[in-house]
Amino acid sequence: MQPFNETWLTSPLHIVDASVGAPSTMLPDLGERYRHEAEEELALDPAQILVSMLLPIGDTLFATPALGALRRRFPLAKISVLVSRSNAGILEDNPSFDHLVVVDEPRSEHAEHKMVRFARGLSELRTTKYDLVINFSPVGALVLRMAGIYQRPLRVHMPLLWWLVGTHSSDYRSRHAIDHYINAIAPILDAPLAEEERQPRMYLTARNRTAARKLLREWGLSPADTLITMHVGGEGFNGRKQWAPKRFAQVAAELIERFGAHVLLIGGKQDLPLCEQVAEQLGNHATVAAGRTSLKETAALIEVSALFIGNDSCPLHIAAGVGTPAVGIFGPSNHVQFRPVGKKAYRQRIVHSNLPCAPCFHFVGSEAPWVPNTCHSFACLKAITAEHVLDAAVELLEDAREEG
Repeated sequence: MQPFNETWLTSPLHIVDASVGAPSTMLPDLGERYRHEAEEELALDPAQILVSMLLPIGDTLFATPALGALRRRFPLAKISVLVSRSNAGILEDNPSFDHLVVVDEPRSEHAEHKMVRFARGLSELRTTKYDLVINFSPVGALVLRMAGIYQRPLRVHMPLLWWLVGTHSSDYRSRHAIDHYINAIAPILDAPLAEEERQPRMYLTARNRTAARKLLREWGLSPADTLITMHVGGEGFNGRKQWAPKRFAQVAAELIERFGAHVLLIGGKQDLPLCEQVAEQLGNHATVAAGRTSLKETAALIEVSALFIGNDSCPLHIAAGVGTPAVGIFGPSNHVQFRPVGKKAYRQRIVHSNLPCAPCFHFVGSEAPWVPNTCHSFACLKAITAEHVLDAAVELLEDAREEG
């Protein structure tokens, strides 16, 4: 099943050393008229704030710096966050808000029950008067209208007529998703965010870490082992961001041979078939964790790993959030807009193709949503060989050994 927002919307190779994050593009020129109108309509000291975060899981993580900035700006306000059941877990234990309003995806199994819960979420929104509304997604605008919330929200800036023609603005397409979300609340911030404040946050608890270590013991492993987590799945872009399982297996086999590593294959239940394909080729040197852990337990497993390797999907960004070195594999998605962002010294390698047609998946607004993407060749992913990813992984593991 696709995430809530996706249900409604929809050659040569390059390896990037992304150890140092790109500078923030905070506070672009959004237009004086927009900024003036937003400032005029904002409550000076809002008591009730609603943030619509009906986003994919990875984008939800990208939006956490903006949520944290909002909490610092209004420490006494009650901040409610509108989410779907698919992305709520990424915000668990996050101190930047007070209350979650959860709406179910209406198009799924047992649709009649889902629709009841969807209506219940809308009803909860109608019963509260919000002094400030912030919307981070196009689908959020629709749900807010359905809930009878018509006040003008602060929102992610979209190019003029983006829904009809998209945009080919180099500035818009080079702006990281994190900064798109931060810019949405720019009119109410006192100053641009510091670089360390732009890092996405995932809050692990002792309970999460204890559960992860318990699982490792059950699998005959410990945090002292050289653990490599791999995410071979990812539903985004209709599964078109998935590198071939056989190439993941080739990389894993070589790392097992060189470093005595054990591979943890993580993901959701939907990733299980792909994980099993990889595990079959690795014998007892791999453990399939997909579908057996919660999102936070998965994050705790990534945290104790020596390295993460995965497609452009949420676990890659979780790795950056918990500080685990990572190799990110980018096929059709824009690595400039969606690269992982960690602390200043965070070590990662981004592997992507330089085919003329890539990237073709950008931040919302870059392409008109009605234009179908008919590419089924996976040429950009096929251009990334096992050797390219292996070289990046070996470099990160050897760097860690030298530092140790």
